[in-house]
Order: sequence, then structure tokens, then C-alpha cells
Amino acid sequence: MKQHHAITRNKDEALIQALRAAFVVAAAYLCAIAIWPLQISVFNQEGGLTETISAAALLVAGLSALVRFPGITRLYIGLVCLLLAERELEADVYSEGGLPYLVLSGLDALLDMTVVRILLAVIIIGGFAWHGIPNGWRAFKLRAPFLMIFVLAGSVAVIAQLLEEVSGFLDANLSATMATRLFVMEETLEMYFSIGILAAVLIGWPKSNSEEIPHDQQSRRTTNPR
Repeated sequence: MKQHHAITRNKDEALIQALRAAFVVAAAYLCAIAIWPLQISVFNQEGGLTETISAAALLVAGLSALVRFPGITRLYIGLVCLLLAERELEADVYSEGGLPYLVLSGLDALLDMTVVRILLAVIIIGGFAWHGIPNGWRAFKLRAPFLMIFVLAGSVAVIAQLLEEVSGFLDANLSATMATRLFVMEETLEMYFSIGILAAVLIGWPKSNSEEIPHDQQSRRTTNPR
């Protein structure tokens, strides 16, 4: 038991150190954006490096969630991440007739179907109500690391949205440099959000089954019968 606690404590300390390093790098990059927005804006064009990293992080998060969290009640986690990844990518960015263009155009057409939207809404809302809210409350009481990262990522997304709103509202009064600075910061914060979601998914719940609520454990037994 003591050895288990020691291992857990070492993992927590390593996670804290990794998060501190990530915060330092993220803050340094934002400072660079504030100083050299025009030079860095080359990475923030449609289909550019920043958007690609955002989409890739969300795609990996979605696929990882489907593997790590099986069961119909937890399917919403992976689906939300995959839908966010699809939102980051636009078919028009790619050459018409190319594979990325065809895949994204097909996905757009599929998601425009009413029956698909209803099915996704039922799975996501149902999973969030049955699994997300009760487990989120338990994670909050336990101060689970993945939830703290998820909340931080969500806060970053809110700030990015506020920057977009401010930029649009003050567009006529902003210089070209300031408008570019706000745009690059907004896109970068959205990338941070995507990376944060990926980190939260990969960390997930601790291995101990005692940290899942009873009906979630039952769901896992039903999905994975022995």
C-alpha cells in the first residue's frame, strides 16, 4: 500500500512539473506573439501549422477517448472531440478533388443530415447527463488532475472567444498590427485548448476503480463482460 501511494505521489509530482514547463512555454509563446505578431501570423493562416496542430490534437483525443473509454455512456467524449476536430478543418483550404477535400466535404454533408444530428445529440446529451455530470462532480470533489486541466482548457477557449468578439467589435478602430495580434493570439489559444483537451483525455481517471461512480462501473461491466 505504501509503495502504491509512493508511486502515485511520484506520478503527481511529475505531472505538476510537466504542467509547469508547459505553462512557461505557452506563456513565452504568447509574449512572442505580442512582440512579433506579423512574423508569427504566417503560422496562423487557414490550414496552417497552428490550425493543423489544433485539429490533430483533437483528432488524437477523440480516437484515444474511443479506445480508453468504451461503452455507450462514454461514447460522447470521443464524439465531441472528433466533432471539434472536424470543425477546425475546412474543405475549401485543400485542393478540390484531393483526398482531404473529399473526406472533409463528405463529413460536412453527413453532418448536415438531420437524422445524423439527432443521433449525435441523443448520444452526447444522454452521455453527458448519465456519465459526465455525476463523474464530473466526483472528479471535482477529488480534485482529479484531468478535470483541472479540462477546466483550464475550457477557460482558455472562453478567452479566445472573447478575443474574437472584441476584435470584431473594435475592428474599425484597430490598427493592422493590433488586429493581427488579436487574431494570432485567438488562434493560438484555440490550439492550447485542443492540446489541453488531449492532455485531459490521456490522463483520465486514475486506475483505481473505486474512483468511478457505481453506475459507471456497471456500464463498464456491461460493455466488457467477462
